[in-house]
Amino acid sequence: MFKVAKREVGDVEPLEYYPSDAALTIGSAATLGSGGKLSKASSTVRPSHIVMGEKNEDGMFPAMKVMPSTTFEVQSTETVADTLIGNKVTLGEDAETVTATTTSGVFTVDWTDGATTNSTVRGHFA
Repeated sequence: MFKVAKREVGDVEPLEYYPSDAALTIGSAATLGSGGKLSKASSTVRPSHIVMGEKNEDGMFPAMKVMPSTTFEVQSTETVADTLIGNKVTLGEDAETVTATTTSGVFTVDWTDGATTNSTVRGHFA
């Protein structure tokens, strides 16, 4: 789950509401596709939005735009060592985690606790 860790600007990204046929959950990375629908982000495509709530009664998900000035905290599916700080890693298949894979990465690692298997990672989408 992607959670806001800090913002470099005083303004907060407004929530926008979009429909989706995908099984999205709070904190999922998503992309805005054709027809204005959110879909789960793939591992090597920079997400455009993070889902911020459950689907409402109108079938719309609240989501915030991904900005390079927003730092997110997320768990990894494998060890993200401090040697990866400054590198871009890929998203997990669930679009709620990151990996330690740097080939075609989309999430820049700014900090990691380096824990074995499930590291806590902070970073941004550049």
